[in-house]
Amino acid sequence: MGCAESKEAHQRLRSASLSGVTVPNSLELSYDPSWSKLRLHLLNSSSEPVYTVNLPGGWWGSLILYDGPTVEHPPLAAVRNTGKSGMGNLVTLPPLWPGEEVFEEKISRRNKGWMDAWSFAVPVLDRAGEKATTRVERFEWVSSGGKEVKGLHEWGRGWKLRRVAGSQAAAYADKAWEDEKDEGDAAAYEYEKLQADKEVLAVWADANGFSKRAAKFEFVNSGATGELGEAWRVMAVVSFVRVWQRYMQIAVA
Repeated sequence: MGCAESKEAHQRLRSASLSGVTVPNSLELSYDPSWSKLRLHLLNSSSEPVYTVNLPGGWWGSLILYDGPTVEHPPLAAVRNTGKSGMGNLVTLPPLWPGEEVFEEKISRRNKGWMDAWSFAVPVLDRAGEKATTRVERFEWVSSGGKEVKGLHEWGRGWKLRRVAGSQAAAYADKAWEDEKDEGDAAAYEYEKLQADKEVLAVWADANGFSKRAAKFEFVNSGATGELGEAWRVMAVVSFVRVWQRYMQIAVA
């Protein structure tokens, strides 16, 4: 059944649209406390469910983000397993413009000593000319205990989303989970020096304490202005939930 729902969602994404989608700046991930169904909700600042996340194949399967509080709403994004190990992560978004194909991009993981990073490329709005266009940029979720993460008032450590420097972006291009190699703490510190001036655009952290809340997410700085476009915002949200899912797999194993 999980496989059927995942295939149906990918078909529906072909006729879906990001037009009219407005992603809130702050979201909380919540779940059924019985865990009888692997169905999650993303709540806005008023604790109202605005999106549903379904894991139809269980913890180790696909992820579908629905544009509303139930699975009857149109899908907004989906992530499926790829690679020999099934641990790759291929994201599908609706067509960015009418008449186009769906947008697909894999989330790549790199590990450097104490630092974990998950990267993706996505089109962002470019308003430099008379007519708004898009350009593809690369971003990464990096484990962090910085001030932006602490500002969530949840666990002291979490994740921050930032641009990847141009010289480093190519290193991610063909990276898959099964290719991961720990490059050590020295590599982590060196990499952080190169990325130190990169603006933090979003943050998330596991919820503090025992409740239905699983994690808190927030767009910050220019990530909160909407200037990067809704495709970027949807990608930021679905990648956050996917990374959270991957670490929950370890917790429930």
